[in-house]
Amino acid sequence: MKVLKSTILKKRKCEFGNFELVPESGWKISQSFIDFESGLLIVSESDENEENWVDTGFGSRTIPNREHRIDIKTGEVLSSEQWTKYFSYETIEQISEDGMYKLITTRVHEPERDSDGIKEELIEIETGKTLSSSDGIAFRKEKRENSLESHYRRKKELEKRKAELESMPTLSQFFEMELEKLTERDVILEYYNSEYIFKLIYTGSVFELLKVSANFRYNLDWNSIKYSFESTFSSIQEFVSEFLTDKTWFLNHSPFNLNKDGSKGNQLLKKFVVYFFNELREKHDFTFDEYNQMQQWENHFYQLDSVKPEEYKQFCSNCKASVSYYPRYPKYICSNCSSKKITDESGLELSFSNIGMSGGLRITYKKEGEIIKEDTSQWQKLCFIEGKRFIATEARFGGIVIQTEK
Repeated sequence: MKVLKSTILKKRKCEFGNFELVPESGWKISQSFIDFESGLLIVSESDENEENWVDTGFGSRTIPNREHRIDIKTGEVLSSEQWTKYFSYETIEQISEDGMYKLITTRVHEPERDSDGIKEELIEIETGKTLSSSDGIAFRKEKRENSLESHYRRKKELEKRKAELESMPTLSQFFEMELEKLTERDVILEYYNSEYIFKLIYTGSVFELLKVSANFRYNLDWNSIKYSFESTFSSIQEFVSEFLTDKTWFLNHSPFNLNKDGSKGNQLLKKFVVYFFNELREKHDFTFDEYNQMQQWENHFYQLDSVKPEEYKQFCSNCKASVSYYPRYPKYICSNCSSKKITDESGLELSFSNIGMSGGLRITYKKEGEIIKEDTSQWQKLCFIEGKRFIATEARFGGIVIQTEK
């Protein structure tokens, strides 16, 4: 890379001074910024020739790049011998104000990539336990948050989030809140099946179910729709007792994603719908296809932070133990079940892992404790735990998820 300085004959200017940054032929400037600590201009170049890019597996490639340090006062590109003089490479120990933690920080020069890194270790003083250790980049545009600051920030965020969660209502409390908000002509629910479109409204004293014979579609001329009276319910519980009788209700009917005014309307039915699906999840009385219908209904009543998250229940599909609610994986098994011996069809022992940082599924086959082969060509794998059939796949955000086959 070259730095072309401004002259009397030719004025040059960039956002950092009276000079121009010119990358080497075949390369491009990928980023440039002023380092917060030193005030040096940091410029990165990346190779534009894709033939030089390195395949790292699973569809990702590493692009060759190099970093330069420039003195913006002189426009000089500094050698490592010059720019390293701007920094201290001594190990620094810092004790937190409350005396609970010790942070050990060392700036390290890395000649192989002609740059610097920051090594940190955060230790709990009372136990001597290392809470975290990290290797990070040294040159930054913004002030670097160290591990101690990060620890206290996360702790504060967790405390705030815990307080928020504790303040959220239960489903029963939420129901009472929605009940108090009811006003005359409120639309409680709009839904449809293959023959009719239904609307449940509150009249001020009772709940009325209206219907019209029509095939639902979003481009219907709603002003021309003429509902007829179907039935009356003295309370919302009476409607629930009739409508939510067995699981055919959510298989045979679908909710409008939004009311025609763009809102989700009153959420009076949320408690009953979530309770119903919690029971189905405990019994695992549903197929994957049926779960898609369940999700349509549950999503219709979903509002971020409207009730305590633990009101949504989920259970291990093998032992029925309570597990965290992950609607993307309705039949996943608990950690205790997934730690049991897993085999393939022939009895070979299996273990699963990601291929790399980008994910993927690696299947490791073992015989009598010895690895005999690994396979990265499949995106899912049939496996057996105590004679039962399961499917192992890569989880969406990393890791492995094992679910019952059906």
